[in-house]
Amino acid sequence: MKARLIQRGHPPRGQAMVEFLVGAMFVLIPLFLAIVALGKLSDVQSTATMAARYAAWERTVWYPGGGDFDSINAPNQKSADAIGKEIAVRLLNDRSGLQIKDTDKNATTLENGTDPLWRDNEGKAYLDNYNQLASNLGNEAPATDVAGAVINTLKNVSVKGLVGFVPPLPTDTLAVAQYTLNDVGKNSDAYRRLWPGDNGWQGMSFNATGAILSNTWGANARGGTNDMVKRMVPTAQGLGAVVQTARAGLAPWDPTQPSRIEVGKIAVDVLPDDRLK
Repeated sequence: MKARLIQRGHPPRGQAMVEFLVGAMFVLIPLFLAIVALGKLSDVQSTATMAARYAAWERTVWYPGGGDFDSINAPNQKSADAIGKEIAVRLLNDRSGLQIKDTDKNATTLENGTDPLWRDNEGKAYLDNYNQLASNLGNEAPATDVAGAVINTLKNVSVKGLVGFVPPLPTDTLAVAQYTLNDVGKNSDAYRRLWPGDNGWQGMSFNATGAILSNTWGANARGGTNDMVKRMVPTAQGLGAVVQTARAGLAPWDPTQPSRIEVGKIAVDVLPDDRLK
């Protein structure tokens, strides 16, 4: 009897590795690219939030123009449109070598390109059109505004011979800014492949709101403060002439004291020299 030799095939080697590589190609690689994309888009949202906060802060020190308060603080006027243009240059542009300039408020393009991080894996920029940026900035009166109610009441009181004794303080001290980045990455072919289908990738829009409730302090320097406080000093207005006349009448009885009376004087606070060091 002859024994038969049964030849068995070698066990498959490398098959698991091949299967893993195929799975990685269709699952893990797109997943990795998607995670990177979500990280970049998260940075876009963070920047939109910073832009809204920047706009709200700017409105607390730059006034929109119009009204008695703004006429006194004219050097500190800046429109909402100008603030929005500054944001485009200072926060959205490529900031390498950025120099903040007064002409930023006139920008109409992203002349330096956008943040280098804001690109898909093929290098296409998320923002390619200046019109994708939108901002809305305004001032509101707080819902509970006791001081504003008092000021508005005093404004209705008139005293003969006085222009008014209530300083033109703003009562709409709640600065609210909304900033939007529209259709971010909409033209990215790479993202269309990551999110295919009829309802696949169509770009994203990011919105943020910033608000700052400030007091009636004005960034108006010494001259502006003097003009505002002057409204509260009757002798700096019409009653000053009456006091001057009375002071002249006292001179025959006490020649020294009347000269010490400073009619309508306003002493504006001055920052001590040691605070500037």
